[in-house]
Amino acid sequence: MSDKNALIDFECVSDVAIKLLEMIEKSVGWVAMPKGVNRDFNEAIEGYKEYVLKNDNIEGLEKYAKIATARNDLKKYINQGKIIRSTLDNLDNSANMCNLDDDWLLYFFEYAKNISNEYIQDMWGKLLACKVNGADGITKKLVNAFSLMEQADVELFCMLCSMSFDNISNLDRQYPFIYIRKYPAYYNNCGIRRHNLAQLDNLGLIEYDSHGNFVLPSIVPVLKYDNYEVYLKSDNRISCGNIRFTSVGRALYKITNVPPMKDFLDYCKKMWDKMDIHYQIKEIEKM
Repeated sequence: MSDKNALIDFECVSDVAIKLLEMIEKSVGWVAMPKGVNRDFNEAIEGYKEYVLKNDNIEGLEKYAKIATARNDLKKYINQGKIIRSTLDNLDNSANMCNLDDDWLLYFFEYAKNISNEYIQDMWGKLLACKVNGADGITKKLVNAFSLMEQADVELFCMLCSMSFDNISNLDRQYPFIYIRKYPAYYNNCGIRRHNLAQLDNLGLIEYDSHGNFVLPSIVPVLKYDNYEVYLKSDNRISCGNIRFTSVGRALYKITNVPPMKDFLDYCKKMWDKMDIHYQIKEIEKM
């Protein structure tokens, strides 16, 4: 096992991170390997088998059951280690162990230990970090939905996030402007297709209306996209397209932190012109 896999440098972690590692060890049974302990995968398996055989606290039949699953157990250990390392990298000043409990942590790692895709592992690490940081909406329901997502689902969801506007006065509200029913070409070119949206709907991340439109609140909020404030006005309720985030999707949106699409605001302006939606766009002054 290399340093890249699951090693923790205790000299570089905060007090909260140390407490988190202790809680994970107590609740989940994952023990951090000190930095500098290097073993390749096969050597680590043999070491694990030797440990099991010499451990008098493990009954005879249980010993051989553990030895039989040694390779799979070690893979899970590595998976958990990579996720934990990502978590430690994403803790912020608001991190507090009061935001976490043993029951949620056990539920989280029951799914997380089976994730071997490094891109997805990083997202799982951010998910746990957000929970410790005190973010709203990081529920078991979100963990369950995320466990069912393939990498293609994650990439599609991130694409939707890159096409979403924030409510500048209520950061818990986001509006993805996806006019795929009436104007599919642009979205298709970005890899967004209707059957993929139906999959995210089934996962409980979005609501997808293939026949109608979702609309902005009657009192239209000031929106934010990239470094711009966006003011929209119309004689009719303003359509924001064919999807909207669920509460679970909004919580996941906060984790993705994807950059905006470079040409998307210009595309929206063309769509708004077609729909007689008046807009005013102001660049936000940098502080």
